[in-house]
Amino acid sequence: MSEDLLLKVEHRQLPGSKGARLVRAAGRVPANLYGLGKPGASVSICAEVVDKLVADRSSVVDVELDGAVDKAVVQELQWDVFSTKVLHVDLRRVNPAGRATVDVVLELRGEPAGLKDGGILKQHSKRVRVDCPDYRIPKSIPVRIGALGLGDVIKASDLQLPEHAVLVTAGDTVMVELYDPRKAV
Repeated sequence: MSEDLLLKVEHRQLPGSKGARLVRAAGRVPANLYGLGKPGASVSICAEVVDKLVADRSSVVDVELDGAVDKAVVQELQWDVFSTKVLHVDLRRVNPAGRATVDVVLELRGEPAGLKDGGILKQHSKRVRVDCPDYRIPKSIPVRIGALGLGDVIKASDLQLPEHAVLVTAGDTVMVELYDPRKAV
């Protein structure tokens, strides 16, 4: 389906905490799979695959259950308070063809070199509008401002968007500028 991590899940026979304890004793992690108008399912995932999911910081996965593969988002991870083990996973099915147009926060990173020359940093917009798959909405877009000198600007078209996102905001919109207050009229 894609480059996302594939979780092969199996149905759990016993629901509830007793069933969850038995699943964990067998080296698996209990999980719930729900969403997209399909019936919910109590399932289990191999603990090693869950560890890989956590290590890769994956939030979008492909879930294989009974031969059918669905795209899903990791909705919640429940952790053991006294260790680094995941006790339970909630997976929400999503439509891989669904798209969303959203405003995403810009996260300024670095300190502009032009500040030392007396420049003042002005952020004209704290958000940028993008179109992306509705299961891959970025939490923020990093903007590297360390190389900005006096009079430099960063326009919307200069932003480094995730590969799956398309810019909706006009490309010539100034997002950040470093201006010289001595030349300001």
